[in-house]
Amino acid sequence: MELFDLTGHVSVVTGGNRGIGLGMARGLAKAGASVAVWSRDASRNDAAVAELAELGSDAISVGCDVGDPDDVAAAIGATVDHFGRLDSMFANAGTTAAVAFEEMTLEEWNRVMDVNVTGVFLTTQAAARQMIRQESGGSIVITASLAATFGIPQSPHYTASKGAVLQLARAEAGRLARYGIRVNVISPGWITTEMTEDVQAHDKANQLAMARTPMRRWGTPEDFEGPAVFLASPASQFMTGSQMMVDGGFGSA
Repeated sequence: MELFDLTGHVSVVTGGNRGIGLGMARGLAKAGASVAVWSRDASRNDAAVAELAELGSDAISVGCDVGDPDDVAAAIGATVDHFGRLDSMFANAGTTAAVAFEEMTLEEWNRVMDVNVTGVFLTTQAAARQMIRQESGGSIVITASLAATFGIPQSPHYTASKGAVLQLARAEAGRLARYGIRVNVISPGWITTEMTEDVQAHDKANQLAMARTPMRRWGTPEDFEGPAVFLASPASQFMTGSQMMVDGGFGSA
């Protein structure tokens, strides 16, 4: 379908070498997009790029610490030098840890905020500046979480970070619409990734997560292929400032 055809489209996916990010990258590649995978882990980047190439994508690996402004500037430069343009940015890189609020150190708080909030700010700002220079519009998609709406007591810093980027996206959407740039959010529920391995392995926590999820299953990275294509493509051309819940109904339960 032409609405979802991303031939000639260039996407960046931060944290695109595993989990939800790789699921998004696969979907974009299948729709015809060229994909730049940004991450600090070069070996995982290379493995992801090889997988995307098998799907027919002109994919590249770009080393980048999203919390470092110099790294982000260099990564944008490398991406545009290779592809000549940027059409969509998936600000997906994130981190977390289970730490009790009363025991959390400022160092641990800053570690999560640097990636989950500052990293999103830097990458989306760099993408927006490039899209404005191109004068061709574009799509920015930020990965938040069900934690943006439902607090996770075991990860207060992660919860705060995801609430922050949800509001950041809404502010960006209002500002960047004048340039034809759309800004939307994907909020995952409980997804089978490395980040949720502890919950998956803990019987009680697993049961509680599934009891609250009407579809009664864990989501998978493959569940993000379609949403990524939709938000990158012309099919969502009048959609901005929105939050797409990919959570099996968790938020409605």
